Amino acid sequence: MIGSERSPVLCPAESVTTAASELGESPLWDPAGVLYWVDIPGLRLHNVMPSGSGVSVGLDVRISAVELGPGDDLLAVTERGLAWLDPRSGRTSPVVELPLEPGARMNDAAIDPRGRCWAGSATHDHRRIGSLFCVAGRSVAVAARGLGMSNGLDWSPDGQVLYHVDTAAGNISAWRYRPATGEVSGRRVLRHVSSRVGLPDGLTVDAEGAVWVAIWGAGQVWRLDPVSGERLMTVDVPAACPTSCVFGGPDLDVLYVTSARQDGDGGLLYRAEVGVRGIPPRRFVEGF
Repeated sequence: MIGSERSPVLCPAESVTTAASELGESPLWDPAGVLYWVDIPGLRLHNVMPSGSGVSVGLDVRISAVELGPGDDLLAVTERGLAWLDPRSGRTSPVVELPLEPGARMNDAAIDPRGRCWAGSATHDHRRIGSLFCVAGRSVAVAARGLGMSNGLDWSPDGQVLYHVDTAAGNISAWRYRPATGEVSGRRVLRHVSSRVGLPDGLTVDAEGAVWVAIWGAGQVWRLDPVSGERLMTVDVPAACPTSCVFGGPDLDVLYVTSARQDGDGGLLYRAEVGVRGIPPRRFVEGF
């Protein structure tokens, strides 16, 4: 389906779950046939299968994002760094602590095409002291500084472009990316979202290279042209504050959307049939 900024394709989303999260975040498709996501303040890890059945476990620390690990454990983003997470028990064990500025905390993350974990930090008051870290095994590098709220990130299908959201600035940016070294350069703003419309939050990239961004406060997920930033499709979410999105299902053809509960609205997991497929999920490589 092809749309344009003047007439983007409209697509509705429907709820998958009935129990609401306070702040649902970080949807993650596991090829084993499970979709994971976290309720950050609720200290819960949820999962659901395409059949609709699922379970929820309590967490021993606050977790803002989860990614696939090299084995059965997930890689979790804690307030101060990364940890292994047993998805059956909810127990964690530290992997690496990250060099945060005072008052900053970790937020969203993603795995690059070579198995590095990229994770960003944020502050509650959006002071521009956030950083974007690249973790290769146990080695940590700072890729960017001066961020207000580092949020969603993902790569183009060929791995040559890194897309990244700074929610506080309202910017969805594109960087040139070198997969072999993990170096970024040539940042440009792909799309600025006015705070009058909403706030860009989590994102994912589809197999055609388009960028999908959850727009907090607008009740929408936008599909953007990766070159012009033009809006090609709008997914209407029956919640004011969608938080992130990911492709899942056996054929990676279902867009799953997490959300936050605001004024009694939202907090559920939603799904939409959008007519395109996602990129297979990547795993963190421990022995980098």
